Amino acid sequence: MEAPPSGTKQYDRTFSLTISTIMAPPIKYKTHTAKLQAERAKHHRHYEKRRDAILAKCRQLCKDRNTRDDDNNHSDDNDEPIHTLSDCIAVVKLAKDDFMQHIKSPQTFIIGVLAKYTKSIPDTPVSLGDREILKDAMSSIEDFLDRASRGQDGILQLCGVNDKWRAADQVCRCMRDTIAMVEDTHCLTISDGDSGLAEAHSQGELLYQNYKDQ
Repeated sequence: MEAPPSGTKQYDRTFSLTISTIMAPPIKYKTHTAKLQAERAKHHRHYEKRRDAILAKCRQLCKDRNTRDDDNNHSDDNDEPIHTLSDCIAVVKLAKDDFMQHIKSPQTFIIGVLAKYTKSIPDTPVSLGDREILKDAMSSIEDFLDRASRGQDGILQLCGVNDKWRAADQVCRCMRDTIAMVEDTHCLTISDGDSGLAEAHSQGELLYQNYKDQ
């Protein structure tokens, strides 16, 4: 074996100094507010960099959950093909009627979900609200969207893109928009926490606050 170079000790000291320089000590904040603001900014940067991945994960979790619910609660009758145009239109209309009865309006639904979530936030600062409330809200709309999409697909297969298909597409778009508004709130609680959600709400930055019915 080769003998270590004569300057090994000096090299070790230099290496240690370099590591110490790279690994800077943690920042000490003078106030708790300053620390919270720094953490919020860090979480926001993390969310902006990984927004697509976070949204995709949220959608996949909801999809997996809905798949399990479908396996447990739905019969195979829902998989039967729709043969006539009138049946396709009826499927979309029934899904729309049930959806509107469930939500009243997209913004009314989101406000109610947000109020329920806010009540679940504990008084202790480090605790978080019950995010299952937001997941359940998204899941509750997925069934309506699945039914309406099934009718829309039937219209497309029978007639192609026409006025009836566009009407069904508008119904499905409203359902997707409602899910997206809940998803926006859910992802914000993941990235910025409940304090970030409160700040975004106070500044009118939540998706539902800028939503206009089609």
